[in-house]
Amino acid sequence: MNSPPREVRIRRDTLAKLLLYAERCPVEIGGLGTVVEDPDGLLITDVFLLAQKVSASDTELDTDAVFECLAQFVAEGGDPALVRLWWHSHADMDVVWSETDRTTIGSLPGDFWVALLVNRRGEVACRLDVFQPQRQTWELPLTEVLDNAGGDPEALRRAIDREILDKVRAYTVIHEVLGNEGMADVPTESPIPMVLEAPCDLQGRGDAGKGK
Repeated sequence: MNSPPREVRIRRDTLAKLLLYAERCPVEIGGLGTVVEDPDGLLITDVFLLAQKVSASDTELDTDAVFECLAQFVAEGGDPALVRLWWHSHADMDVVWSETDRTTIGSLPGDFWVALLVNRRGEVACRLDVFQPQRQTWELPLTEVLDNAGGDPEALRRAIDREILDKVRAYTVIHEVLGNEGMADVPTESPIPMVLEAPCDLQGRGDAGKGK
């Protein structure tokens, strides 16, 4: 890939899934997805939520969860070569690539990866990283592609809620100081109940697929 495409496209039903993953989950989460190359460039065709344990403000790519996701994808007849998307929710924060995000993208195997950053307000950032023959990174618009797939939005929301509750374990880290001299800092993980409640300021979500 000597030059970047003008944009990255995403199917309407796939964008709906991505935005619901971010909107419904109160903590940062992440996952993978499939990308196909066609005469018009790159098209995101699906997104998956990884099984993960996350803190209130941080999630990192779990290698075991990635392999488990890929194994299930292949068992269902999928082509692992199409898994070229990494996505990550910043919950209620802005869609600005963090150092952890950049490090995660740089550790992904293969010739290229598309990355999406999304938040609960429906804002999305998109980038393309090419690793061969040399590393290059481009920020690109994300464009929604209309498709013929119908469906029940409420049924999709319920399915996304069930998946989040099944796969995401949230926790906070409490630091306790032990010892007479206060020298021992003992971090303890405390589970956070998952309350799937949409934020109240999502009226602008309709602009999510316009490369914001």
